[in-house]
Parts: sequence; structure tokens; C-alpha cells
Amino acid sequence: MKDIQIIDNETVFNYRVSGAVIKDNKILLNRLKSDDFWTFVGGKVAIGENSEKAIIREYYEETGANIVVERLAACVENFFVFNSKEWHEILFLYLIKDENEELDMFAGEREIKDNSDGIYKWFDLAELDKIKIKPECSQQIIYSLNYQSVQHIINES
Repeated sequence: MKDIQIIDNETVFNYRVSGAVIKDNKILLNRLKSDDFWTFVGGKVAIGENSEKAIIREYYEETGANIVVERLAACVENFFVFNSKEWHEILFLYLIKDENEELDMFAGEREIKDNSDGIYKWFDLAELDKIKIKPECSQQIIYSLNYQSVQHIINES
């Protein structure tokens, strides 16, 4: 599968999908060990793949869990600078369920299954203001997950 990402000398276009799962007032986030920020679990969408199938695949690759999509929660047009490149990213964020109870609750961090440079961790929802999450609109998205409408956010950082 070929990811939908275009890179040149100064810019990157990226089509990304991610998912928010909440269990026992905690949310699962991940990051690369080299990063100083956390993100929703997810990854790039491949050519010919729809975003719902992509988040199911990404969760399985990264955690080993078979998740179920509940609904689309947000569409983010994300503009930012990272590693000296200007990024234009389209991000679909889904609210997901762990209906089969395959995502176990654990303390501390675990290595991402398909990337030993990555880790994931459960965070208490009440403590999210103490950590750095990207995109910057992530906390806004998390706190409005109970609403049934899809958020459209233009994030320029």
C-alpha cells in the first residue's frame, strides 16, 4: 500500500487518520520517543483506502486491537511547521470503541507494535492540560467528543 503523502524540499502534504478511544475516564495517546508531544493513535491513509478502514488498520498495527468505529468526530485542516518543513495535513479523527476489550488498561508506557521508536500510554482525562498534545486543537476535540456533530477545525500553528 502506498501512503497518501507528498514531500518536496520545503513542504509536506499528508492525509492522516486517527482515533480517540476513552475507557475508565482515560484516553490512549501515542508519540515517537524522540518527540516531546503526544498525538491520537493513527497514521497515514493509503491510496485506495477509505479513512474508516485506515483507522481500523492503524489501531491493529500499532496496538494489536481490533477496534470498531463509532463515528467521525472531527475533520482538521492542519497547518504547521515540523522538522523544518511546512505541513498541510488533512486529519480525520474518529471516536472508536473497544467492543472486544482488546485494549487493556495498563500503567506506564508500551512500545508501539509496528514501530519500536514509538510508545503509547493511557492518560487520565482530568490531567490532559499537563501534557503537550498535537495538533493544538486536540483538547478541544477531546472535550467535545460527546457531541454528535462533526467538528470542522482549521488549525494554523
